[in-house]
Amino acid sequence: MVNSHKIPQEEYEKRSKSKEEGSYFNFSPRFSPDGSRYAYFSDAGARYSVWIAGTHGFSKPRKLITGERTGKMEEFYYMRTNLSWFPDGKRLAFNAKTADGDRIHILDADKAKILETIDIPELRAIFELDVAPDGQSIAISAQHKMQTDIFVYHIESKELRRLTNDSFYDAQPRFSPDGSKIAFSSERDEIPQSRRYGYFANYSSDIFEYNLASDQLLQITRYPFNCTQPFYSDNGNKLVFVSARNDITNLEIIDLQTMRIAPLSNILSGIYNADISQDGNYLLMSNYFNGAWDIYFESGLPEDLEYTDFPSPSLYDKGYDLLARIDFDELDKYGPRDKVKIPRNTNPNRVSDARRPFLSGFEPVVPDSVLISTNYSWDERPESAHSDPPTIQKYKPRFALDTFWGGVAYSSSYGAFGNVELGFSDLMGDHGIGLSVGIADKLEKTNFVLSYLYLKNRMDYGIGTYNLYDEAYYRYNTSSGYQYYRLRQRQTGLYGLLRYPFSRFARVELENMFFEYDMHWDYLVSQDIYNEEWLNDVDKANTLAYAPVVNLVYDNARYGSTGPLLGFKGIYSISKSFAKSDLSYFTNYVDLRSYTLFSRRYSLALRANAGISTGDDPDYFSLGGYYGVRALDYNLANRKKVLATVELRFPLVDYLAMAFPLPITLGSIRGSAYVDAGAVWDKDKHFRGAIDGKLEDIKLGYGFGPRFNLGYFVLKLDVAWLTDLSRISKPQIYLSLSEDF
Repeated sequence: MVNSHKIPQEEYEKRSKSKEEGSYFNFSPRFSPDGSRYAYFSDAGARYSVWIAGTHGFSKPRKLITGERTGKMEEFYYMRTNLSWFPDGKRLAFNAKTADGDRIHILDADKAKILETIDIPELRAIFELDVAPDGQSIAISAQHKMQTDIFVYHIESKELRRLTNDSFYDAQPRFSPDGSKIAFSSERDEIPQSRRYGYFANYSSDIFEYNLASDQLLQITRYPFNCTQPFYSDNGNKLVFVSARNDITNLEIIDLQTMRIAPLSNILSGIYNADISQDGNYLLMSNYFNGAWDIYFESGLPEDLEYTDFPSPSLYDKGYDLLARIDFDELDKYGPRDKVKIPRNTNPNRVSDARRPFLSGFEPVVPDSVLISTNYSWDERPESAHSDPPTIQKYKPRFALDTFWGGVAYSSSYGAFGNVELGFSDLMGDHGIGLSVGIADKLEKTNFVLSYLYLKNRMDYGIGTYNLYDEAYYRYNTSSGYQYYRLRQRQTGLYGLLRYPFSRFARVELENMFFEYDMHWDYLVSQDIYNEEWLNDVDKANTLAYAPVVNLVYDNARYGSTGPLLGFKGIYSISKSFAKSDLSYFTNYVDLRSYTLFSRRYSLALRANAGISTGDDPDYFSLGGYYGVRALDYNLANRKKVLATVELRFPLVDYLAMAFPLPITLGSIRGSAYVDAGAVWDKDKHFRGAIDGKLEDIKLGYGFGPRFNLGYFVLKLDVAWLTDLSRISKPQIYLSLSEDF
């Protein structure tokens, strides 16, 4: 097999540069009608987008439009999205998932602008498509109810014509050059003697042709392997498709005039889809090799093709349906079975476990895995009916652990703190349970939030209970020296949540909190600072309150191994309290974060947040800690806050292998270097940003550190210094288990 096939670079010119661009998908190439350029999908730049390039390779590929960042193109069907040109050679059609369902976008390839968006309400999902040669209609593979069929949509009249109507899987329609026929692939034949189990696992895809005038359906291929991605060539005289003959996908071409077939490619790693220019001079294909999908190009098709006879197409009965041939009584053979221990069958000459090679001399000796037999009898189909066959029952949600996230940090100033979050959901995703527990060095300072979400509809509903504790310290300079105050606050209550997504990236949230608020002020005189003998409860309050909160959230960030690298995050929050006594506040808070990816693996992260709270008992914003000025070795809090961060994220160590004292291999260690600046204050007239060239209320810090993804956590070590522009503090060290902001 290896000797009889070639790798792509030996046969074709590689057009996309997956390694240099950092892309993985370069997919679905399509020539323009005049053959001078081609469009394709690529995730270069970390988002699946539409690109265009010149056929002769003189110009650099250009991105036309970026996907997966707004509600207009939330996502694509990666293996089921394609591009199709209009006959004017200026417009392109493609399908995409949007905030309101699947749509067809018409793109101006010269102006890189969406000209029109087509909504077809009858269709639940839109997959591959093809524009007719006259540009008046579009052939579509789409889902209607529970079926995936072939449709033709007339653009001007908005009429939808259904060509197939059965339970078979129909995909990848392509018009003939004269627009009279549509070729497509469909799973309609069973593979004989297949070892795959399941009612529908034995079906293979073949090529079919639909005559739009006569409504006749012809079956072109009939093979025990998949035939997909058909398209016409040579003015409709030839049909090209992707064949999985010999279990490797390659191109084959059928001469429809002489009914002979020939292999068109012979690539070891296989081809997913391809296109030939209308003049037949150029070939494009998408091929997976060396860890990525890339676009390959060939000028001039082979002339020495080895044709063999091919059977004539046969008329297919459109009334023949998939479910009519299924014997559902076979399901009665299945049911719960008792656990049985199956002995492992091995070769008698086998001297060790292949997964645990022993040492002979100093080299591992691994037995030939071909000689090892495995007992698969447990997976064999039952032959007789089961005493307790499965029955259709009403769905009952059963919860399982869905997400597990947490972070723990230790600071030489703050001690240990962190957070653990658990998420549970049912199989259908209709219900969610969340538990968030704050970790502190004392049990009485531990926070928790327990919530339930009903997620079946677009709008989410939630209820929960929580207990939140916060502690802040204040220092005042008086004529007799520094005076210290400690504010201890606790909220315990219930909350309700309404959450409506405008798109995958934007949503609005309405929170309603009913809680008991408990507040204690403690006092520490300057002479007691070293023994920390606080005078507790110099002032205290307890009240009931209701606090509605409205959040506007936008988040289209793309993540790397240790945190976001591309996109934007933002939240604007506004809250108001209504209290029985004097616990009243009105708070505005905004947090904006931008991530710019450059040079494939480097990212510039910018963060800015600000808050203001007014009222008799306003909220206090903290400036210290890991999500504030990281170099600050004490906490500051007040009713007004501004914070800004600039952070460079970069690859630090790609590969590190140690032999002694332990054989440890580490990879993909990233690093960050950052600058934090911020301030908190009360009254503007008392704010002093700097005095005599030294920073006063403004706190400025900088630092750096490595980050390593441990799978469930991100291990980070940060070293940060505080400066007032005249001196530099001792380093502040953070060791944490949390991702970058």
